[in-house]
Amino acid sequence: MQNVLVLQSVGPYAPVWQRRCMVSVEQWAQRQDYTYRALGDDLFDPVPDWYLAKARGRMPIAADLGRLQWASQMLNQGYDWVIWFDADVLVFAPDMLEIDLQQACTFGQEHWVQLKSGTQNRWEVRKNIHNAFAAFPVHCPLLPFLIDLVLRMMRRVDPDHIAPQMMGPKLLSSLHNLADFDVRPDIGALSPAVTQAVAGDHATVDALTALCRAQPQPLVAVNLCASLESQLNFDDLSGDEIMHRVIDSLLCCPQGLLQPSDLGA
Repeated sequence: MQNVLVLQSVGPYAPVWQRRCMVSVEQWAQRQDYTYRALGDDLFDPVPDWYLAKARGRMPIAADLGRLQWASQMLNQGYDWVIWFDADVLVFAPDMLEIDLQQACTFGQEHWVQLKSGTQNRWEVRKNIHNAFAAFPVHCPLLPFLIDLVLRMMRRVDPDHIAPQMMGPKLLSSLHNLADFDVRPDIGALSPAVTQAVAGDHATVDALTALCRAQPQPLVAVNLCASLESQLNFDDLSGDEIMHRVIDSLLCCPQGLLQPSDLGA
């Protein structure tokens, strides 16, 4: 029996919908008989002061390093695996989510749906690696490499030109092109257009269709991308109300989401 820790972090003012996401992860961890731990702002305790200063309040940039450092610390304290989930990841088909503890480190894979440039009704899908889900085994050679690489990149980058996902998904996607990481396309992400479609917006249903066509297997967990909530605009609902609708809809897909009709199953 391997000793597995599921790790998350959330700020003190997280919305209720995000708390629902965290409960879904905690309940999944309990089903798997994994240890669960939720951090607060102590996520940033191991992040160097100079790094935080250079981030200039852009805390997702700091979180990209903090999660790696915490995973390393917990593996050094006796865990065989550390599994990280962002606080806005919803596990909506828990019986379908299994982690292969014989693999190497693993990341999530998203199929990001957005309007094709210069069009109003044509959707394109971009496949990326994301770190809203990441699983690291003890003695993982990639983990210290990533920590060192992120620190080196931050030292040399111009603080006025730090891209939002520079130390996370953009870095991992670039490395994946060379290293071919183990990935989980069933732990994906919803772009704003797909989020609205799941909430019932008929104007963006083709975005959901495009996502489902791109999926090689059913989605069982998704990053709901709290940082993009302000981009949601549907039926005069607030962002919170849209997110609750999305969570309610996805929780009706216990076998996962592979086609739009699964939402009405």
